[in-house]
Amino acid sequence: MERLTPEEKQKLDKQLKEVAKRVNEILDSYGEKALQEVPARGRKLIGYIPQFLIDALNSVTTLWSYDYRLISLEEKEVLRKSGNKEKVYQATVEVSLWILDDRIKKVQIGGGENVTPADAVKGAITDAIGKCLSLYSIGSKAYRGELEFKGVKHVAPEPRNLTATEKQIEYVKTLAKKTNIDYPKMVKQILNKTVRTEEELKNLSAPEISRIIEAYKRIAI
Repeated sequence: MERLTPEEKQKLDKQLKEVAKRVNEILDSYGEKALQEVPARGRKLIGYIPQFLIDALNSVTTLWSYDYRLISLEEKEVLRKSGNKEKVYQATVEVSLWILDDRIKKVQIGGGENVTPADAVKGAITDAIGKCLSLYSIGSKAYRGELEFKGVKHVAPEPRNLTATEKQIEYVKTLAKKTNIDYPKMVKQILNKTVRTEEELKNLSAPEISRIIEAYKRIAI
């Protein structure tokens, strides 16, 4: 895979910081409804409900994805506090996740336990995704122990426009060819804006480009 040049990496780092800042502002705006208690050894931690993390990220950019590798899936019998024994499945996965540019990935291990194999694997993937996002400083308050159910502020995020990346522009052009729908037509339909050239396409904000990408992806699937 082609590596980033120092200039590209510097630009991407800046964009990723802006994405993380914007996503965290949105998470703050959700308030306590986005929080949940996470069982831990001897204590309870407060974390984000996974769907709120994903929704916040998607509202800033849809240019992200992940892959996972199943490390193990075991069937075990556990003794509950009630004294009853229960059969459960414990899954461990490795997730690699990227945002804005698939040449830079974060990799983390996640674990999940459930009464069905599928739900155990799903829980492990969700756990690893959250850890990967924290490496981008997204939702990192949870891992720093800074979340509380009392006194969580509901702060409305200030509107920000992020610059569309070259990767997003190329992705739009690829999807346009794949779906046989020119991007000027798609931009007009989704954003009600007139875009005739690639230079004008680059002038769109990252959230706007993300909306175009999402529209193309719904057609391409």
